[in-house]
Amino acid sequence: MTSQKRSVRLSGLPNSTYIFIIVFVAASIIVPLFFTPGNISTLLTQACALMLLSTAMSVCLMMGGIDLSLGGVVSMTGVIMAMLLRGGAAPSLAILAGLLSGMVVGFLNGVVVTRMKVPSFIATFGMGGIAQSIANTLSEKRTVSWAAPTETNLLTLLGDNALTVQFGDSAAYTLSISVLLVLTIFIIAVVLLLFYRTTLGSNTYALGANEETARLAGISPNRWKTGIYVGAGFLAAIAGMVLMIRTNSLQPMIGENLEFQAVVAAVLGGNSLKGGKGSIPGAILGALTLFTVRNAMSLSGVNTSVVMVVIGCTLIVGMVINEVVQYYAAEKSKARAGIHAL
Repeated sequence: MTSQKRSVRLSGLPNSTYIFIIVFVAASIIVPLFFTPGNISTLLTQACALMLLSTAMSVCLMMGGIDLSLGGVVSMTGVIMAMLLRGGAAPSLAILAGLLSGMVVGFLNGVVVTRMKVPSFIATFGMGGIAQSIANTLSEKRTVSWAAPTETNLLTLLGDNALTVQFGDSAAYTLSISVLLVLTIFIIAVVLLLFYRTTLGSNTYALGANEETARLAGISPNRWKTGIYVGAGFLAAIAGMVLMIRTNSLQPMIGENLEFQAVVAAVLGGNSLKGGKGSIPGAILGALTLFTVRNAMSLSGVNTSVVMVVIGCTLIVGMVINEVVQYYAAEKSKARAGIHAL
C-alpha cells in the first residue's frame, strides 16, 4: 500500500492571488504607513462593499451574463434606507425596505433578460440607469443624512468595532475589526457555502458553458438566471447599507462606477466574460487588489482621476492574463490528449 502526499498546486490558484501579493508587498515597501494595523483595518472596511459586489458580479459572469445595474442599485437602496431613517423609521424597517428594493430590481433584470430575451449587457445597463435616476430623484441630488441615535440601536451596533487591539499609542497602530467587516465575511461565507455545497455552483457553470445543454440536463435557465439576478440585487443592497452606515450619510451618486470596478475585480479573479469559468474567491482577491492600489495611491497623494486610469489598465492586464492562462491550459489539455492517444 502506497501513501500519496497531497501538495498545494500554485497553478490552481486564482490569477488575482499573485497580483494581490505583488501589489500588497510593493505597497508595503514603497508607501509609508501602508503596512500598519490602522491602515489595514481601514482598507478592509473600505473594501467591504466592493467585495460584496464582486461576489455578485462573479456569479453573474459565470452563468454567462453580466449585471451592470449593481452600482445604480447601491445608490438607490442606500438612498431609500437613508431617507427612511431621516423620516424617523426604525433602522430594521429601513434596512428591510432597502434589501427588498434591491431584490426587486434583480427580479426585473431576470425577467427582462429571460422573458423578453434582451441581452444582459443592455438590460442591466438600462436598469442601472433607472435605479440611479430613482436615487437622484428621491434625494434631489443632495446628500441624505439623519439625526444620530440617542440610544444604542441596530445602526450603532453595525457601525461599531467587533474587536480592537492596541499595538501602540497612535491610531495608526490600532487594529480594529469592524462589525461591517464581520458581516461581510459572514455573507460571503454563506454565498460560498451555497455555491460549492449545493447545485448552485454546478448549475451556474453549466448555464455559462452551454445553456441548451443545461436545459437538456433538466436545469431551468429562466428560473436560475432570475434567481441569480435577485441574489445579485440583494448583495448590492447590502453593499449600499454598508456604505451608508460607514459614512453615516448617503450621497446619491455613491454607487457610480462601482459596477465597473466589480467587473475589474471579477476579471482579475479569473472570471471569463464568455461565461462558464470563474472563481468567487478570485473576485474577492481582485477587489482587495483594487483597494490596495487605491489606498496606496491615496497615501502617496496621487490624484483621484489617476486612480481610475490605473483601474482601467488593471482591467486590460487582467483580461490579457486570463487569455494567456486559458490558452496555455488548452494547449496543455491537447498535449495530454495526444499522449493518451498514442
